[in-house]
Amino acid sequence: MKPKRARNRRMEHGHISRRGENRFLVRWRTKDSGTGQSKQVSKIVTGDYGAALSFLCEKVNNPEPAAVQPERTFKDFLKHEWAGYVKENWKLSTQNTQGSLVRRHIKPFFEEMLLSKITASEVTAFHAGLEAKNLAKKTRRLAHSILVTMFGLMCDDGIITRSPIKRRWFKKEAGKAKKPALSESQLAQLLKAVPVRFKAFFTLLALSGVRSGEGLGLQWNDVDFAAREFHVRRAIWRGKPTTPKTEGSLRDRPMCQELFQALLNHRTLAVYRKPEDYVFASSTAAPFNPDQLREALKAALKGIGITFEKRCDGMHLLRHTSASIVYRQTGGDIKQTQAWLGHSNSRTTLEIYTHLAADQGRKTADQIGNAIFSQPETPGLMH
Repeated sequence: MKPKRARNRRMEHGHISRRGENRFLVRWRTKDSGTGQSKQVSKIVTGDYGAALSFLCEKVNNPEPAAVQPERTFKDFLKHEWAGYVKENWKLSTQNTQGSLVRRHIKPFFEEMLLSKITASEVTAFHAGLEAKNLAKKTRRLAHSILVTMFGLMCDDGIITRSPIKRRWFKKEAGKAKKPALSESQLAQLLKAVPVRFKAFFTLLALSGVRSGEGLGLQWNDVDFAAREFHVRRAIWRGKPTTPKTEGSLRDRPMCQELFQALLNHRTLAVYRKPEDYVFASSTAAPFNPDQLREALKAALKGIGITFEKRCDGMHLLRHTSASIVYRQTGGDIKQTQAWLGHSNSRTTLEIYTHLAADQGRKTADQIGNAIFSQPETPGLMH
């Protein structure tokens, strides 16, 4: 380990940190031409680490007074740094959903503000405005999360020195609303009630836990009948193939006997059966229309006398039902439930299925009580 003095001397000259592939943030100190005071300056350097180090040495050994930079607006940040971040990190579906929040709410409120003048008060006013529009708390929390990312990016790139975001905003509630799920018997009734044309698709979602888009993206070359498994390799979003939601979503899924038979029957009736054809194809060879699937599911639920609140009876109901059954059958094993759902980390699974953990806890408590007090008396023991 280097002596502390050497490390401190090195930090006084400047600092280099990676900001992506062949991109480095270089920071050093120079004198402000207006005030004559020492000022930290930052610049993104493209190239390898050697290029960044050479740039830093040049600036340290040949200091120049820092030019007075014009104040930057939020609009300018959106046009340059944020546009690059979105292109590099957001999938098309995310650009559509979260991008809509940026365009409709974040940009109109902040775009003319100077970045250096945005404080916690402005962020508070922004949230008050969202609440006045009667936006759902989930939507407002998502907008806040985007702001956290934005101001964090500004800090990382040296545009501002400190984020105005208070991380205590929108803490996770201890008791989140329960997501609806079907019981085992209700699910069995539902799979009998859905139209024959869609039966294999709904069976796939219920017995494998995959997302509807992942199910629609399944091709016949992804289904291995010999090994009794299928491979999740793509998803369908707005009729077009894309990568699954996360890296954890790329997975192999075994087929139970019922799912194996359902897919086998579906293949027998299918018009398109080439390896590159979609398993659940319409008459045009394109994947099924999600709107038709949702309407078929709602009709089947209504037919067996099951009703849910608005927007709780969509195809995600089958994924949640599948996960709930897996969680119960594995004795509350969150890791197995995470793997079943294809979540990248168990924290996501825990946040969604917290109420199931509580149910499992009650079941465990009952089991302990039964184990202790339901035993027959042993002869010969003194009371």
